[in-house]
Amino acid sequence: MTNTLRARIHAFLARHTTLTLATTGPEGPQAAALFYAHDAALSLYFLSEPSSRHARNLAADPRCAVTIQADGQDWRVITGLQMEGRAQVVSTPEEWQVAYETFRAKFPFVGEAWRGEGSAALTLSGPLARSRFYRIAPHWMRLIDNTLGFGHKDELRL
Repeated sequence: MTNTLRARIHAFLARHTTLTLATTGPEGPQAAALFYAHDAALSLYFLSEPSSRHARNLAADPRCAVTIQADGQDWRVITGLQMEGRAQVVSTPEEWQVAYETFRAKFPFVGEAWRGEGSAALTLSGPLARSRFYRIAPHWMRLIDNTLGFGHKDELRL
């Protein structure tokens, strides 16, 4: 079951692009929509400026929650993912390379912009220079899939 569930979660993550990240900090709870890419271990990577509220929150408390789902789904086919984990800035050159390659594979325009190529280069060059990769290491995931029955949920502890 676990390997099948991991494969289903991996396929779900591959079909979607945007997560909602929930953090908490001195100003209270906050949610942010972010592009993400994932690796074989089901870790999620996103780019953000360290000065953003969610990044400041994570610097103080790395615990976070994430949801991923498609918009406008009929209730009979709702699918979504909930997860809890810890997020931190990718800090070593080796980790950065993994994050970059993982993200670039899903979003080629980011790689082009980082190399100063393509139409996104001028628009994204400043924000990319200020951004850092973050890695969310999940410890719990719940895949919701109403196509298997209303309210069907499968959980994975990592």
